[in-house]
Amino acid sequence: MRVALKELLEKLGVDRELSPYETHPWFHYDDQKGISCSAEVRMGPGNEDLEAEIQFLFDEKEDGDDDGDQQSGGYQQIMLMRAKPTTSTEWTPKQLFVKNEDYENKFHNWEEKGCDFFRACIASIQMSEIPNIEELVEQELSDDDKMGGGRSGRIGRKSPKVKPGALLGMKK
Repeated sequence: MRVALKELLEKLGVDRELSPYETHPWFHYDDQKGISCSAEVRMGPGNEDLEAEIQFLFDEKEDGDDDGDQQSGGYQQIMLMRAKPTTSTEWTPKQLFVKNEDYENKFHNWEEKGCDFFRACIASIQMSEIPNIEELVEQELSDDDKMGGGRSGRIGRKSPKVKPGALLGMKK
């Protein structure tokens, strides 16, 4: 994927070009779960690199409040994507990590799917929800280019050949 900076930013949910050192943030805090989700797209110095990052920040648990399903305090980096210019007008993602797993060149179109994953996460944040990362990884970052022509039931698949005589119950 090689696109203009403005198009790459739009794919990441940012509606304007960023200046050096500028960020575009999203944030949601769930007080019942004690989790904050922050996401941001930031431009590096000199307009030479762009990063998109999502992280969870966990509240400190009080004694006896251990429900076992989350960390106590600290943070977890969910996603980090880095993009760089390839020419004077085109940019492309160069790295993609989700929950410490490297997705770079893992499957076809990983760059576009990384942008889709980021947008899906910020859509959850904008709806005042903590993103369900496992579900979004399954939906947005799966390799759907399977061997044998794609998934079964896919629209646009080749129709089977039908012999006209078989339709009328006639045999030759």
